[in-house]
Amino acid sequence: MELERDHYWWLHPALRGQQSLGTSADALPWRWVDASESDAGPAVPALAEGTYGDFAKLLYKLNGYRPGPVSGWYVIVCPEPDRYAVGQLCVDPEVPVRLFREHVYRTEAEAREVASALRAESPGLLHRV
Repeated sequence: MELERDHYWWLHPALRGQQSLGTSADALPWRWVDASESDAGPAVPALAEGTYGDFAKLLYKLNGYRPGPVSGWYVIVCPEPDRYAVGQLCVDPEVPVRLFREHVYRTEAEAREVASALRAESPGLLHRV
């Protein structure tokens, strides 16, 4: 029986959507967006600047060297008590998480199911390994 490799073992489980990023006080900075909103993100040369500049560089690589939302990388954040929102990592050195207004749930398990479904729809460049 062949074991499935986890090519992202080095990333925190919250960044892989396996647990929530936490409450708004201890999570990465986020902003609300509509799920259908297309966002190109900041210009590539600006990646080195900003509080999360190094993280943005990593996300830029995971996104196939493209700015904007990172395809296939969905996360869960608890923006307020007993509310869990599904979001997407974004190549942005100031606000690296976009939370979807349409995807807010009462339990983390519900949010995780939706994040898994979104990930399956759009696996992203490196999730296809």
